Amino acid sequence: MSLGYERQEERLAEDEAGKALRRSALGAIARLQPSFPEVGFSLEAAGDDFLSEARFWSEEGVGLKAGLAYQDRFAEGMDDKIRAAHLIAFYSNQLALALGSLYLGAGIVVAVQGLRFEAFSRSYGERVVAAKRFHFSLALPAAGEHALANADVFGETFAAHLAPIIATLKRRTGLSSGAQWRLAADSLAGGFLEIGRALGDEATAIVKALAIVKREGTPLFSDKLCYENIAVEIGDCAGHRALSQVYRLRGGCCLYYRTEGGSFCDSCVLLAPDDRRARLQAHLLASQAR
Repeated sequence: MSLGYERQEERLAEDEAGKALRRSALGAIARLQPSFPEVGFSLEAAGDDFLSEARFWSEEGVGLKAGLAYQDRFAEGMDDKIRAAHLIAFYSNQLALALGSLYLGAGIVVAVQGLRFEAFSRSYGERVVAAKRFHFSLALPAAGEHALANADVFGETFAAHLAPIIATLKRRTGLSSGAQWRLAADSLAGGFLEIGRALGDEATAIVKALAIVKREGTPLFSDKLCYENIAVEIGDCAGHRALSQVYRLRGGCCLYYRTEGGSFCDSCVLLAPDDRRARLQAHLLASQAR
C-alpha cells in the first residue's frame, strides 16, 4: 500500500470524524437551545455584527459599554462595581449555558469565535418582555482533539475566555478579580445544574461542575460554592407530600443588597446557613404554587 493511499485514507477518516462531530454538536444545540431562550448559541454563525471577543470587550468596544449599561434594568442605584458584578455573573451564566450545552449534551468542548449582544423577547404567561442576550458563535475543535473533552479542558477553555474580560472590568470599575472569578464559578455551577435538569441528569452535571470549581490552583476554584438538596413537607396527614430540589449555593456576592431597596439573594454566601435554607424552602414552595 502506497504512502499516498494511506494519507488519502487518513484524510477520509478525518473528514468522516469531523462530520460526525458536527452532527453531534448540531443535535445538542437543537435539543438544548429551546430550553434556554435567554442566551443564543449557534455553530459558526457569521455576519458583520458578530465580533471577536477582543473587539467586543475592548475598553472602547461596544460590548463593555452596552453590557454595563444593561445591568441598570435590574436595580436602582447601581455604582460601577455593582454593575460589573452583575455583568460578569450575567455573562458567565450565558457563556456556561452555551458552552455547557455542547459539553454536557454532546461531550464537546467548543470555543467562542464571535459574539453579539442582541434583542429578544420572551413570554411570561400573557406578558411579553423585551430583553437582551448574548449570542455566541461557536467553533468546533479538530476531530482529533475531541477526545480531550474533559473537565480540565472545559475549565481551562471557560477561564481563558473570561480572563481578559475580568481584567478589563477590574481596570474599568475597580471590582477585584477574586470577586469576579467567584461569581463566574457560581454562574458555571448554576448553568450546569440548569442543563442537567434539561437533560434529565442533574447528578452527572453536578459532578462535572464540581470537578471544575473545586480544582485548587485554578481561577475558577471556589471554596464556599456548593450544592444542597432543599426539602420541605406540605399538606395535612391525609394529603402529606414532600418536595425537594437541588440548589446551587453561591460562593460569591453580586452586591445586589447594596442597591436601592436591594436585599440578599436567597442563595447568597453572606446569609447564615439556616436563614438561607429557610429562604430556599420558601422559594421551593412558591414555585409549586405558580
